[in-house]
Amino acid sequence: MASGVAIVDLTSSNVRFTIAKLIPAINGSSSAWQSYINREKVPAVNPGNPSAIQATSERGGDLVNNEDGTYTYTFVTDVTAVTEPMAVSYEPDLTHRISIQFSEGPAVLNPSFDWVPSSGATSGIETRDIVAIESCNTCHDPLALHGGGRLDIKYCVTCHNPGTTEPNSLNTVDFSVMIHKIHRGASLPSVEAGGEYVIYGFRDSKHDYSHVHFPQDIRNCTNCHAGSGTGSAGDILTADGDNWNEVPTRAACGSCHDDLDFTTHIGGLTDDSACLLCHTEGGFRGSVAESHRNLTNEFIAEFKVNVLGVTNSAPGEFPVVTLSVTNPLNGDAPYDILNDPEFDGGRLNIGVAWDTDDYNNVGNDGVNARYQVTNALTTATAVGDGTFTVVSTTQIPDGTVAPFIPATGSGAIIVEGRGRKDVSTDATPSIGNIPITFGIGYFSIDEADGVAVPRRQPVTNEKCNACHGIKINHGSNRANDTQGCAGCHNARLTDKVVREIAQDPPTDGKDEESIDFKRLIHAVHASGFRESPLQVVGFSGFSTHVFDEEEVHYPGTLTNCRTCHAEGTWRLPLAAGVLASTIDTGADIADPSDDTMITPIASVCSSCHDSDLAASHMLQNGADFTATTASIASGASTEACTICHGPGRIADVDDAHELD
Repeated sequence: MASGVAIVDLTSSNVRFTIAKLIPAINGSSSAWQSYINREKVPAVNPGNPSAIQATSERGGDLVNNEDGTYTYTFVTDVTAVTEPMAVSYEPDLTHRISIQFSEGPAVLNPSFDWVPSSGATSGIETRDIVAIESCNTCHDPLALHGGGRLDIKYCVTCHNPGTTEPNSLNTVDFSVMIHKIHRGASLPSVEAGGEYVIYGFRDSKHDYSHVHFPQDIRNCTNCHAGSGTGSAGDILTADGDNWNEVPTRAACGSCHDDLDFTTHIGGLTDDSACLLCHTEGGFRGSVAESHRNLTNEFIAEFKVNVLGVTNSAPGEFPVVTLSVTNPLNGDAPYDILNDPEFDGGRLNIGVAWDTDDYNNVGNDGVNARYQVTNALTTATAVGDGTFTVVSTTQIPDGTVAPFIPATGSGAIIVEGRGRKDVSTDATPSIGNIPITFGIGYFSIDEADGVAVPRRQPVTNEKCNACHGIKINHGSNRANDTQGCAGCHNARLTDKVVREIAQDPPTDGKDEESIDFKRLIHAVHASGFRESPLQVVGFSGFSTHVFDEEEVHYPGTLTNCRTCHAEGTWRLPLAAGVLASTIDTGADIADPSDDTMITPIASVCSSCHDSDLAASHMLQNGADFTATTASIASGASTEACTICHGPGRIADVDDAHELD
């Protein structure tokens, strides 16, 4: 175990073993594992289908306890004489792998041992290490299947190899096919055409992957497998991680492109020997990596917004912003945002949000609590050194007009937009929108020392991007920084304005829904856990987004706050200044005094724990689901959650979420 303490009481019921040989690549194919231990599976759901051979494990051999923390296991399977249910020849000159699964105890990673039996060599041998389990666990946190005991890809592939088929669906469960198809899920051509992608598992239970939505661009192959030739900074490299680019095969390529008929493709293919004639660097179609390029995401790196200064930012004033947009891939050379073709038809807006204790934007003179924007491409003035000044059309409220609440503390400049670049392909010439990562700058409104205080950072962009790649929303205008998102998705923002004109109205019976980030993001990720799906109306009322268990499949451990949060930011008490979330904006959407709100802690917790029972518990401990500005100011709506759920208390959030 990881603690270094030997387990001295294992029995044969606690362990199971796999053993496989690595068959070398031939005729353009990829190498593949072949299990020596197999079984014949008879279909029960679709009994008219033929039975299928499936790789499996064994646990009935002789396990000898050496009384020193080591054991000796003798396989039941005689690998030199495997004839049933299929013949598997023993080839001692090939690489072999033994993997072990433990059960009836704490989860233990599956150890594996690779060697060549004829020589005993363990290094300098043929390998097939395509994917690292660490890559899987950036999203799956951790990947644990078949009862939770199978935790490492090296174990998985000894069974999930080309010779193993699931007979009820007739689908192969070869890893190089099954994993691609699962991850593409709803966007598989066969599914989009009305089909389904299913696998029948333990006791013939049906697993339908036709609704799986991969949370980033499916072309980002190196998110899962990368080697020294295809990987980049941040990727987890493996010895054979470039295989996806170097060894294209009908099985691997056809798993995602499952509408491709290889019997007619380029005159018909009977093996993989011709794949590299076209799909290689310099070939007719170029390399696999070239075919999977996402030019839009690549070009994002060519734009960087720099907020260089903010003046004229006191109450009653219109902030003056100095900024530049530069190209980090070209020595930070500045763009001329008024004349360069990258901004012809593009967008660059300057948003102003306040205050950084928790954005509310009260007094912004808008139709709701979003930050208001100024178009930099039409109002900027060139300074002459690659920088520009923009006078914001948003006035910092001084409290002299309704709702008579002055802004205070610190504010934020949030620059959003998109550039334009040539993203043409051979088939489709196109100038495309390139999302520009938010530019963020902070300014003092009336801080005593004049020094701006940044907003808290509860989550990190790197953690979001571990699953999402590059997070882009709202028509390629807002990208890749949660600090920019929070300026709009603040405690006072709801979907009321667009819900009133929804073309496909929600069915939740609400007049409006909070889209405060601390509620929205938890609720979206917890779609499979919540009792009632979150329903939010989107852009101009054109779409209603229903986040239910079919739409969102969170791949990790939902209780693991560390997956998204910066260390400790999930713990109680909440940061000072965190606001209650508005759920009803009242008669005057601009005035928070008539809002109905959920107190801050309950706002977060009820976004996942949305049952009546959970709400009752929160209410008993001071939460208020009908709070008002007055009730919060008077102390009538005061939460006592920290008494039990604070650090070191009886139901510490860390303990409740099993984060130890």
